[in-house]
Amino acid sequence: MTAALLTLHQVLLMLALLAVGVVCTRLGWFDEWIAQALSKFLLWFVTPALLLDAFNQPFRTDMAYGLLLSGALAILFHAMAAVLTQLLIRPGRFAQCAIARMGAVYSNCGFMAFPLISAVIGTDGVFYGSAFVGVFNLFLWTHGRRLLAGREGVRLKDAVCNAGVLGALAGAALYFLHFQLPGLAADFISTLASLNTPLAMLVIGIFLSQCRLKDLFCRNVFLPVLLRMAVLPLFFLSLLLCLHVPAWHSAGSALLMVALLCASCPAAASTVLMTSSLGMDSSYGARLVLFSSILSVLTIPGIAFAASCLIQ
Repeated sequence: MTAALLTLHQVLLMLALLAVGVVCTRLGWFDEWIAQALSKFLLWFVTPALLLDAFNQPFRTDMAYGLLLSGALAILFHAMAAVLTQLLIRPGRFAQCAIARMGAVYSNCGFMAFPLISAVIGTDGVFYGSAFVGVFNLFLWTHGRRLLAGREGVRLKDAVCNAGVLGALAGAALYFLHFQLPGLAADFISTLASLNTPLAMLVIGIFLSQCRLKDLFCRNVFLPVLLRMAVLPLFFLSLLLCLHVPAWHSAGSALLMVALLCASCPAAASTVLMTSSLGMDSSYGARLVLFSSILSVLTIPGIAFAASCLIQ
């Protein structure tokens, strides 16, 4: 029950920040140009800082092993999600099939997972979560990009040289080389990292401000959101329990919860940002993000409660 209450508190806090973005846009204070500028700042400064901050701690062999296991669980989840959405979301059913699959597979773990993990597990959980986010970014710029733009739209440079992957690689390199940032640099990185959640929620709120609630209740929105918020996380939880993940490591239960919280977040902001950059129907992606964000008030605490009961 504690995990459910902590996640509920964090989800409500983040949705309140998102609502501020919506209100400010409706008042004419923010616009899409501001959202695009803040998105670039988040991508190239805040996201790498968040990952570097998570890795900036003394090296421990047991935690290094846990980090590698967290990365493996991230690969498992994204591979599983890609296969299931390929089977369950068929081109004949949705005109926006590629965007629907994108919204179902990719969670908003880069912006939402760290506050949830920090509240439920603490700093060790954030450290493990950084591996999941690094793998998420690698899949997003390869499989996710291919979903939207086809094989010709995937470039190795984009897959490797994006802020999420570079931040995770740089942080991991510093950690495994037993190097910690000195005081002023560490404080600078930590301060930048602290901007992640409030800025990200404001940006998402700006993009979602044009959505109408009545447009959310249709089949082509409901099925991808149901997959994203319930089917895929619960299937993943069942798989992790079948694989006895809590027994893999001294912090196995924490690793399971970290991976599950990352997998349970609403549809990724890239469902809007990447589709918009490719000239696709970003309004449909925005509806997926908004509906999944609303449902997260119920689904994330519920899934966290189920997991905490099952792994005790």
